[in-house]
Amino acid sequence: MATARDTVAEHIKPLEGAIVRRFTSGAAIAAGELVSMSSDGYIDPSDSTAAKNYVLGVAIQAAAAAGARVDVVVFGPVVCLTGATPGGLQYNSTTAGEPLETVAGNQTVAGIAESATVLFVHPATV
Repeated sequence: MATARDTVAEHIKPLEGAIVRRFTSGAAIAAGELVSMSSDGYIDPSDSTAAKNYVLGVAIQAAAAAGARVDVVVFGPVVCLTGATPGGLQYNSTTAGEPLETVAGNQTVAGIAESATVLFVHPATV
């Protein structure tokens, strides 16, 4: 089974030790989506379609519209995946907000899968 984002908002939750920060969204964001900081200072669903779009973390609340305040796990464990390979790196993909286990192109690291459902958020910024 391939890695995917858990799309059930009630499943998305930080675990003990997670660091959560609050940001303002620049676009609609769903629970469990990987997010990046844009040059305007807002967060958007992370994608790798252009130049490096570094993952900031994982949104952990129900759907938010542009301009809403959004809680984001920026470091540590969060339940947000399905079908991940434990120990495998997770990257952003060309589909905004969605994780990917393989790298080819502009993807950046979001973290490491602790289990099939838990991502340890540990973004790479270099």
